[in-house]
Amino acid sequence: MSDDKLIIATHKHVEHLKPSERDEWYRVAGGTGLRLLVRKQGGKYWRLKYRFNKKQKTLALGVFPNVTLKQAKDATIKAKALLADGVDPGDTKPANTNDNSLRFYAAKWLEYQSQATARTWSEDHKARVWKRLENGILKKLGDKLITEVRKEDIRRLIENVEAKGHHETAKRIADDTQRLFEYVVDQYSLEDDVDIRLLRPVKVISKPVVHREALDINNLPFFMQDLANYTQTGRELTALAIELLILTFVRSGELRGARWEEFDLGDKVWSIPAERMKMKRPHEVPLSAQALDVIKRIKRITGHYELLFPSETKPDEPMSDNTMRQAMFKMGYFPKAKDTKDGKIAKTYLKYQDNAHYPDGRLKEKAVPHGFRTMASSTLHESDQKFRSDAIERQLAHVEQNKVKGAYSHKAEYWDERVEMMEWWGDFVNEQRETE
Repeated sequence: MSDDKLIIATHKHVEHLKPSERDEWYRVAGGTGLRLLVRKQGGKYWRLKYRFNKKQKTLALGVFPNVTLKQAKDATIKAKALLADGVDPGDTKPANTNDNSLRFYAAKWLEYQSQATARTWSEDHKARVWKRLENGILKKLGDKLITEVRKEDIRRLIENVEAKGHHETAKRIADDTQRLFEYVVDQYSLEDDVDIRLLRPVKVISKPVVHREALDINNLPFFMQDLANYTQTGRELTALAIELLILTFVRSGELRGARWEEFDLGDKVWSIPAERMKMKRPHEVPLSAQALDVIKRIKRITGHYELLFPSETKPDEPMSDNTMRQAMFKMGYFPKAKDTKDGKIAKTYLKYQDNAHYPDGRLKEKAVPHGFRTMASSTLHESDQKFRSDAIERQLAHVEQNKVKGAYSHKAEYWDERVEMMEWWGDFVNEQRETE
């Protein structure tokens, strides 16, 4: 953070202000207490510094360019008029101790976040996020004034979660906490009051990458036959979802949330927006002839919905993340009773053990939907087509660790090679279907 650097002169001046490479933010004076807060992430926020009842205060006046320089100055004049009448222009902010607690702002952030991402956040997901925050930090710190919460407090609690081996949960708590404090600063003008170190993520211990259980590519012909037979007893839409997952090898969550508006069947491309991607970058999937055929079959079933794969009971929400996994369990691809002490898995084994063997008598391996990405990646890397590794990784929507190389990859995208690769993969999967 740094003090006021410049004096705002014109609207163009505000437009041309660049974020600091070093500081989390810097402030630019606008006259008569008006300031512009320029965040490192690029956001520009109007603030009014004033005194009321002998206390220094800050009032949020909006975000540029939604609020122009002229509008910010007009709002400053109105606020000054209220002050002249003895009225605090910021009296709509929480006034009592309880309403300044971490729990209060966490609830406000969650509501704001769920509304901003209403298309992808179900009520169940919202409940999971709150439970994660409650168990992770709010039980210990929820009643504490948000201005008294320190990064060390948050770090200790996250380390407790990590110590139990819950690395992914710890990372999500750290990410949620960072977004919560960014929201508090942006919406409530508390940049001078909260621990600004919490605007940067709390580091968590890196968990070794563990690849999900993947189907052996040599067993794909048997799996495709099992998938065809599944429709005799199971939901056809679930089988089509698994088939499209194999053909596109996107992440299962990206598939389940797919919307018809994202597909251009004429150009044979599926454009997934950044907010639905794990890495928060837009992603395009070339659609092979086989994928297009599956999509047309899906359209006959759910074309009148917004989602390709709506929940059977709540059509405005995507199908459960467990739906495809359970279908694969029923086909015999599940953890065996001897592999786990989990009673539910053991019961699953007993219920579907008749499906647990291939026609040649071999025991089927454990496989989960996410594992199709591993299967596709390995097959493409090892194929005699000599597809470039960068093209494969880009199609998997993996983020390039080398920033220079990553910037180039994102721009060039290896599009022509990816189109060819997805057509080859579609043909390959189709050949496995036809293998006896």
